[in-house]
Amino acid sequence: WGYYATCFVNECEFLMGHLERALGSPEAAPSVIAREVAALPSATVKAPRTLPGALVRKLEEVAEHHLGSVPIHGRLFFQWMH
Repeated sequence: WGYYATCFVNECEFLMGHLERALGSPEAAPSVIAREVAALPSATVKAPRTLPGALVRKLEEVAEHHLGSVPIHGRLFFQWMH
């Protein structure tokens, strides 16, 4: 751990923590996740916001690989969030 790793807040941890509490489950339907993410403020984006259709479709594609639910701790979801 360097100086910066211990002194600065990782915004991803804040966003994921909020999602974990809001969903109450390690996976959820894409529509539920999209609604929660749209309501999340960040340092660079004010909420509520409208997610672009292409972004929502990508989330739906992730769900297709997992029987209709999106695992929020999986690689594909992390990529989608970034």
